[in-house]
Order: sequence, then structure tokens, then C-alpha cells
Amino acid sequence: MHERRLLPTMQYGEFSRQAYNRSVTQGRIIKAQLELTYRCNLHCRHCYTDPYNAASLFPRELTLNEIHRLLDEMRDLGIIWLNLSGGDIFMHPDFFEIYERAHRQGFLPQLYTNGTLFTRAVIERLQAMPPFTIDVSCHSVKEERFDWFTQVPGSYRAFRRGMTLLQESGLPFTLKTKLMDWNKDEIDDLRAFTESFGQSFGYTTSLSPRLNGDCSSLAYRIDPQDLRRLEQTNLATDDNDLCAGKQEIARPDSDRLYRCGCGTNSIHISAWGELGACTLQYEHRVSLRTHSLRNAVAQVFGAIQSMRYQSDSPCRSCDIHRFCEKKPTDARWEQGVAEAPIPYDCDIALVRAEHAVRQPLIHPLRNQVVTPVRIP
Repeated sequence: MHERRLLPTMQYGEFSRQAYNRSVTQGRIIKAQLELTYRCNLHCRHCYTDPYNAASLFPRELTLNEIHRLLDEMRDLGIIWLNLSGGDIFMHPDFFEIYERAHRQGFLPQLYTNGTLFTRAVIERLQAMPPFTIDVSCHSVKEERFDWFTQVPGSYRAFRRGMTLLQESGLPFTLKTKLMDWNKDEIDDLRAFTESFGQSFGYTTSLSPRLNGDCSSLAYRIDPQDLRRLEQTNLATDDNDLCAGKQEIARPDSDRLYRCGCGTNSIHISAWGELGACTLQYEHRVSLRTHSLRNAVAQVFGAIQSMRYQSDSPCRSCDIHRFCEKKPTDARWEQGVAEAPIPYDCDIALVRAEHAVRQPLIHPLRNQVVTPVRIP
């Protein structure tokens, strides 16, 4: 009889740290975001994918066989964390076939959803193969405003039913809030709602143009001075969407166009099978319908890492660049040139930098001291 041997274990934090360090030193890809579909039952006013949420465009999305092939290639590439997103993932007709295959292949799946499509049957199937985590969008806790924002009557009630099922399920989940001009006055209610699930409250503020270049969604951005007042209350913020390293006042150490993690250990695959270095990096993409994943990664990462500032853009030598949410693709849509500064992002970066160092700083575009509201 063979002797049973226990496999060694370690805390998740240590595992994650070691995986990240190896990815940096060995040049390995360990994270992937796969947009399964642009289909969604909602039409949120800020959503960057919503222009492609149209039946006429659904045939352009990856087929089930193509997704299966990509899962195999991601496994062979050594990817650990797999983020399945949309649209809304539960709108994909083959979601569970894709999800369960990914689960069996050993990925740590992270699911992005709006929370309105949970049913007992969905919950039970997820319980049979639990995800690593589920991220649920929550931008309002008022029915009329929620339905206005999603442009779908009854969506708030569906969201609350879904959250009740999710809370009772025991599945791991996190509520995510995007703070905008229309919901900023709900911040106390949003915090109370989030904390009622035993979670700490955080928010992000970054909005991007839509994938077709439409910038109308940017009208919902929170005013920088409103953000300044809110951040003085010491509310937690979630800066996972920021292309920023450790936050400090320092000039860039290179003239790279992408100064964030783009082109290091993460990839993004659109619902149309285009590979990029992150969700909103569209300066260089390669089709996975005509290239292998390994070959496409080499092409995209090589291009991203080689992109340099060619002009005397203020971004090239900005002292507060680590606080900035600017994405070159956003700059191209908003300003016409990927190297150009986005004035709104400059304003937000100044607010966050001054909050961090507790003193007024020179605005990167105005070249003058902007005195902030006094921070106690």
C-alpha cells in the first residue's frame, strides 16, 4: 500500500508574493483577464463596453472552441489568476462550460458581474466549483437612481435579490463602487451597505472613453474638488485601477509611455479575441485568431515596452505621475494624441498627491501653486 503524503501548504499572501516575484525575475505571465462577451442585461451610463452590447455585433465574439483553445494556451503559459469579465459573464450562453473547464485546469478564477443575474441555480453551480472571488459592481443603493443609471427598470430589485442569494451562499465576494458626480452624495449609504456585508468600503473614480471612442461617459466624472473634500474624511479608496506604483513625489526614471505594470506579468483578451497588456491598452493589439497566445504576448509586450515619449509633453517629466490615472489610449481618444496630458487626470493626481504629502504642490499644467482646502 502506498504511503499517503501530504502536500506542503503556505498562506495565500506568501504564495501570491512568491508568484509575483518569480513573474518579475523570470518574465512570466501570471494574470489574465478574459472578456467573455460584451452582452449585458444592463446599459450602465458609464460603461466602456456598452457600444458593443448589440445583437448585430455578437457574432464577432470568440467562439466556444476558440475560448477553449485560449484556456489551454493560458494554462501552458503558466497563468494562475484568471479574471472572467464582460459585459456580464452570465449573459454568455456557454458561461458554465467555460468556467468549469477553467476551474478544472487549475486557474484561480475571479468573476466580474453586476449582481443582477444570480439565481439559486447559478449559486448552486458556483458552490459546486467555488471561484477565487466574485467582484460585484455597486454604484447606488437607491432604487430610482440605480435604475436610472443602468437604464433598465427593475434592475435594482434584481440586484438586491442577487446580493441576498450571494450573501447566503457562503461564496467569497467583494462589492466594488465607482464614485461619480451623480452618486457622490450617496457615499455614506454606500459605505453602510458595503459594511453590512462585513466588508470594508472602498471606491475608484477613474472613467474611460468607450471602446468606440465615444467620450460621453466622461460627463459622469466626479469633480476634483468634490473628491478633495471626500478624501479629507479619510475614507478608504481602492486604487487597483490606477496605473501607479508606490505613491511618492518623484520624476519618472524613464521616458516610457507606459510607466505602470503594462507589459510585465498580466494580459487582457477582448471578447473579439484581441490581446493587449491591460483592459484599456489599445495602442497595440494582436489578434489571437491569427496568432498563438505566446507569439501575441511577445509582440504586444515588445511594442508596449518600447513605446517612448517623443514630444515634450508635461507627462514626460511630471513629478506626480505616480498618482495619475492617465492611460495613453484614453489620451488618444480625449486629446487626439497618446502622449498628451489629460487635464482632468492632472487635477485628480494633484488632489491625491497633496493629500498624501499634506502640502500644496505645483499643478503640472498650470505651473502655479494651487492651494488646497486645509487638511486637518
